[in-house]
Parts: sequence; structure tokens; C-alpha cells
Amino acid sequence: MTIKTYFNLFFLIVLILACEKQLISSDKNPSSKIVEYFYPKNEGPYQNPLKGWSSGWWEDYDYASVGFQYIKWKDFEPNNGEYNFNYIEDVIDRPGSRGRHLILRLYTDWHGEDEFSDAGPNWLYNELGVKRLQSDNGRYITDFNNEKFLVQAKEAINALAIHYDVDPRIYAFQIGIIGYWGEWHTFGYSDDYQLSDNLKREILNSFKENFKVSKIMGRYPWKEPLSSDRGIGFHNDFFGPVDHSYEFDNAISIGNKWLDGPIGGEYPPQIPKNEFNLIYNGELGESIIKKGHYSTMKVDNVCEVESQLCDSFMKLHRLMGYNFQIEKLKFSQIITSNDQLSIELELSNIGVASIYHDWDVEFLILSDKNEVLKIFETDYKISSILPSESFTFEIKDSNTNLEIGNYKIGIRIVQPGAKEEKMNLWKLNPRNTYILFSNEIEVVDGYWDSSNALKGGWSILGDLIIK
Repeated sequence: MTIKTYFNLFFLIVLILACEKQLISSDKNPSSKIVEYFYPKNEGPYQNPLKGWSSGWWEDYDYASVGFQYIKWKDFEPNNGEYNFNYIEDVIDRPGSRGRHLILRLYTDWHGEDEFSDAGPNWLYNELGVKRLQSDNGRYITDFNNEKFLVQAKEAINALAIHYDVDPRIYAFQIGIIGYWGEWHTFGYSDDYQLSDNLKREILNSFKENFKVSKIMGRYPWKEPLSSDRGIGFHNDFFGPVDHSYEFDNAISIGNKWLDGPIGGEYPPQIPKNEFNLIYNGELGESIIKKGHYSTMKVDNVCEVESQLCDSFMKLHRLMGYNFQIEKLKFSQIITSNDQLSIELELSNIGVASIYHDWDVEFLILSDKNEVLKIFETDYKISSILPSESFTFEIKDSNTNLEIGNYKIGIRIVQPGAKEEKMNLWKLNPRNTYILFSNEIEVVDGYWDSSNALKGGWSILGDLIIK
């Protein structure tokens, strides 16, 4: 190896180390130093809230931050006008959803093969006279077009919203209750029976009028009235390398419907595992997730049975939804007690969607033992940071009120209300209430304290010296 080659190699190593740590330049004030930090980048944390492969029913995947569950109407409202919220709490407490943010769907029929509905309340049929229809192939279905059904369905939707719209555990409610599995279709029953346009519009409007905080998700982005509506997300119940899924993704992509609400779904068991696993090979899965702008998806954990596919499985897990990456930090590292502390942090979204909820962005000063000494709250709207976009957060403070010494600065993106003291615990895993970055960076783990307030969850950005 020549001397020139050694010199080039040495120069390259120095350059890499400089980029991964920090570059320092002095400003006009000789008592302070402006520092730029560049953090090593990665594909994202193992788990982040409101995104990625999700759990469902009784599956318990440790990487999942979201759970997907069905609600049986007959168990939620066993008697007309009497609502059993303990039943819903039991559903939320299943292993597949315990401690996670929830996507819930209320349904009436489960592709009924006998006279009695799987989830329709008995009083709906026996007391109010809503019929169970039977087709030539022996399938049963509730007469959803019956006006009495619509009245009762809207009352049930209203009851759910009153109790759960502002519940911090809820990520989204799906616009269900009509059609098989609450999916707004009658496929497999009879071509002679269709859900009326008025029914669909009334149910859609009922969800939109009642749910103001939780996101809502529809089923068919290419069918009216959902196709022309704005402000909702969508659920693909046939995710995978199949025509139906491509049709769904085209509708999402062409109409930019992902801008209005989260896109999620589930892998159907009808697709053979060997065919579905094609999404983990090559670029197929990545292209599907990018085109549909998926934030969540319920699938089986391939890492448990196909270890050779685990790396690509987790790559897609991290790709979904938002994915915030710190590009650089610029701040006044050495200041006197009279100097202004200035922080500029540039953040990029390298995911495929936005976060859809505006969580709180906070900067802070910590002691050398990671004790929080001062918090700088902001009013930034992180839901506006779209894929491939970047945003710069700025903090300027002229009074740190701290003694001479060595400190640290940090950042936290946290679910609103998590940091407040409260009477009852949220029943959320604390890890699902703050966001980590796609960088190699020191993190102070979050936890619930004795007052049910979130502590920790900070990403440490750098050192601060007050002279």
C-alpha cells in the first residue's frame, strides 16, 4: 500500500468520525460556542407508537405498538339502550391489544351461516322486528337497509364516541357495523341484496359527527360515498400481492387519501403463506407499503417461523407510517448565565406517511445525572411533516436560571396528557407514549411514576456548559 493510499484512508476515517460526532464553530460572542451535531442514522427503533406491524385478537408481538380488535354489538349492547363498557375493556385487555393503542371495529354480521347473527343483538330482531334475510345458498344477513336498524346503529355509534373518542388508548375507530364483518359489503350472500346509498351515507356521517378526536377509517377508497369523502383513513382487509390489494393501493395513491387519515389493514388467511411471503423478498413489500402509504398492518410474525425473512420483515415494520430522523442539531454549547440559549434541530420524515396526531415537542436541560431541570415547551404541529420533508425546530431562551456547571440538552415527542399527573393510569405501555428517532442516540427510558405521569422518554442531544 502506497503512502498516498495510507493518507487517503486516514483522511476518510477522520471525515467519518467528524460527521458522526460534531463540528464546532465559534460565533461572534467569544464567550460562547455554536456547535453542530450530526448523529449516525439508522432505519428506526424496534418499536414506535402508532405505526408498524400490529397485533390482533390474542396475538402478542413485542414490537407491535398498535392492536386491532372487533367489537360484537350484541355484547356491547345486550339490552336496548344499555351499554356494557366492561365488555369493551375486556376486549382491549386481550394480549393482542393490552398496553397498545387500539384500532376498533363494531360489527353485526360475521358471514352468517345460520339464522342467528354472530354479533347482532337479539332485541334488534325479536323486539324491533329487523329481519334476518336468507339467500338461496343458505347464508344469512341482517336487513341493514331497515330504518329501525339505522336508528339503533346510530345510537350505538354515539354511545361509543361519548365513552371512547377522547380515550388516550384509541388510535382509530373503523366505520363498521354494516355488511359482513362490518366491512360494508354483502359478498357471498346474494347479488340481489345491496346496502343502500342512503344507509352508507348515514353511517358515514354518524361516525364523522361523533368522533372528533379519534381517527376513523373506511373500507373502500374507490367506492361511494367513501371515495369522494375527505378527512378519513382506510383499512385494506386483503393486504398482499393480490389484485384486490393493488386496487386499494391505486385508489389511495391516485386520490392522495393518505393525507387525510391513517392507512392500515390486515393480511387475509386466504392468501397462501408462500405467496404472501413474497413481499419480504426484493422490493415488492417496500413498493406496496410506499404506494399505499400504510401506517399499520396486522400480519403474522414471520420472525417466529421464517427467520431468514426476519430482517426484511423488520425493515418494512420500520418503514410504515412516520419515521423521524435527526439531520443535525445546532446550538450554543458554551454560554454564560447572561447569554441566550439557542437551539435549532432539523428533523426529516423518512417514513411513508405523517403521524396524523399532533404530539407535544419538548426540549429540556438535564443535569449530568439525567435529572430534568428545565423544560421548553413548543407548539409545533408534527402532523404536518410529510414523507421526504424536513422541518427545523427552534428554541431561544434568554434566561436559563441555572448555575455554572455542566449540563445536557434533550428532546422528547410525547403524547398529549401523558406527562400530566392523573387519577388513573392510562393502561398504556409507557413506551407507546413517546417517539424515538432513527438515529444512534442516547435515550432515557420512559416510565409511569407514582402520580401516573410519564417520566423519561428523552433523547439526549448533547452537552451544555454554563460558565
